[in-house]
Amino acid sequence: MLRIALVLLTTLAVFVRNEDDLPGHMQPIGSHRPPEESIEVRTSVPDPLEFYDKYMAKNTPVLFKGALAGTPAVTLWNDDEYLSKTFGDLKVGFEIGKKEDRLGNDSSSTFGEFLKRYKTEDIYVVDDMPGDMQQEWMVPRCLLCGGFIEYLYYCFMWFSSGGTKSVLHTDSYENLHCLVSGLKEFVLIPPEFSDVIGPEHAELGYYYIDVEKVNMTSHPGMMKVPWYYVRVEPGDCFYLPYNWIHHVSSHGRNLGVNIWWSWFEFVRDKCPEDMTEVPDFLPLAQFQLRPEKQIVSVFVEVAREDGYVYAEDLAEVLSVYNYSVLHQVLESLDPGCDGKLLVSKLTSDEIPLENYINLKEFIDTLDASDKDDEAVEILQETEDCSDGPIEEWPDDEGGVDEEFDWSNKREKFSSGHHVDIGEDDDGIQVPSEEDIAKFHRQYSGKKTSNYRAQ
Repeated sequence: MLRIALVLLTTLAVFVRNEDDLPGHMQPIGSHRPPEESIEVRTSVPDPLEFYDKYMAKNTPVLFKGALAGTPAVTLWNDDEYLSKTFGDLKVGFEIGKKEDRLGNDSSSTFGEFLKRYKTEDIYVVDDMPGDMQQEWMVPRCLLCGGFIEYLYYCFMWFSSGGTKSVLHTDSYENLHCLVSGLKEFVLIPPEFSDVIGPEHAELGYYYIDVEKVNMTSHPGMMKVPWYYVRVEPGDCFYLPYNWIHHVSSHGRNLGVNIWWSWFEFVRDKCPEDMTEVPDFLPLAQFQLRPEKQIVSVFVEVAREDGYVYAEDLAEVLSVYNYSVLHQVLESLDPGCDGKLLVSKLTSDEIPLENYINLKEFIDTLDASDKDDEAVEILQETEDCSDGPIEEWPDDEGGVDEEFDWSNKREKFSSGHHVDIGEDDDGIQVPSEEDIAKFHRQYSGKKTSNYRAQ
């Protein structure tokens, strides 16, 4: 018995020692290794075409220092008394618990009531920006022409006394996050490492990782995942591209705003010939947000290399709906096209806005009736397509490119662009050093200006 006990104690000691040797084990996310070289930081905001070509089309994050410095929100919203006097009667939604868990612990009150409580209670605002506040929120010049405005669908406000911690997650849309007050810190991981970190929670959309105590025995691949540190200060705007993996923590009285939009094809004709004519800012209130267009981001993500979105692919991703319902969803956007929608019609703004509105009404009806088939009748009132589906993608000269490759059209993450996972000397599944070096070169700030998709 004594020998058995000694063996068990020795085994336990080895196990504990090995756990202690795991980099970042049971420590905050990012403790496993130093951050990579910083993402690009700019002191000027580019015009819309440069922003699209250099950052959005290449899925490359960038920080614009002082982008909104001096604007009404940055100068006035630092004062709780001003906010209460000016917007105190507006209704806002807030979450209970500053460590995000996505379990639906939310409530609402007037903004004035929230301002009386937020400094002493474990609550924070996360809600659409009320319309009256949109008069004082400025949209920076990088989004003011070329199609961005037509695809803006949410403007979200985040407000707390600091200390909030998000889950580790991805977003299926483009995001410009601007800060009014406080400090925000981002842990940023390239999307290609999703499988190394995974899996994600299927319903709540985040990774099974405790961001305050990362268990490296459960997530051994995390030990070699490269990451970037981004510090966002008042007046800064941070472009966080589609599908980048991130965790956000806030410090101090903290008020930030996200503008979200879906992927689209930039249209030069929607900009002045001289880009210097694009103003530095315009009030958000001048534009109509289109929440119904968020579906574009979902469709772009599941498009096949032939450029089409298929109902059966949507049924696999959106498992709450069956094939026949999702076939009708595609038909509602492009009637008569038989459940096979050319995604370029979405990204080049060929789909009438009315069709998106019809789709939103249809989805709302499904939710209200437990997805009753009778809701499909809403979709049968639209007319058929006049020309039928386009069989090929047009090239830049207006002809047809028969060898079009969807995966190269959008220089972004897709399900076919994952890193290879191998084993290190200890048998732990990790990304290779070659993959880590590749993504370091691709996304580091000093390399961004020279990077071109191969």
